[in-house]
Amino acid sequence: MTYKVVNMVASTRLTENIDLNEVSEILGIEYEQEQFPGMVYRVATPKVCLLLFRSGRCVAAGAKEISHVHEAVKILHDDLMAHDFELWPLKDVDIILQNIVVTHNIGVGLDLERLVISLPFEHSEYEPEQFPGLIYHLKDPNVVFLIFASGKCVISGSKTFEDIEAAIVKLKVQFEEILEFVKVDE
Repeated sequence: MTYKVVNMVASTRLTENIDLNEVSEILGIEYEQEQFPGMVYRVATPKVCLLLFRSGRCVAAGAKEISHVHEAVKILHDDLMAHDFELWPLKDVDIILQNIVVTHNIGVGLDLERLVISLPFEHSEYEPEQFPGLIYHLKDPNVVFLIFASGKCVISGSKTFEDIEAAIVKLKVQFEEILEFVKVDE
């Protein structure tokens, strides 16, 4: 299966609640609660952005591997513990993968105007004045394809790699029937 992970979003909870103003002051991190309710904690290696909320919830974004999410959460957890914040033990913290975003190349250029009329109408959107790609909603598995004329696409909405692979297989099967009609001759 040929795809490349470009982003993973995961969530967890480190404690029952936490004073973000105190965290901001002690760690020297800017926190503007009027602009956004979460505090942005950036980890350089691995490059992951963590959003920490007063509820103790934490959202990780930007990781390319699930191990990077775990590493980044451990770095934040260790940093907060080193500054005497009361957190749950790291072994009790569950990290839940919420969204995997990948890129995939179909392998041929596509005529998106022909493609949109060849795919099920209720699952397809193409408004080139608004967005240069065709948006295709697959229901099983529940993912969204952003398909571009180059034949490259972005797949979003999956929580598992198995669903990504199943979605690519399903798209290939659907495209087998219509590819001659929608591919761009070079």
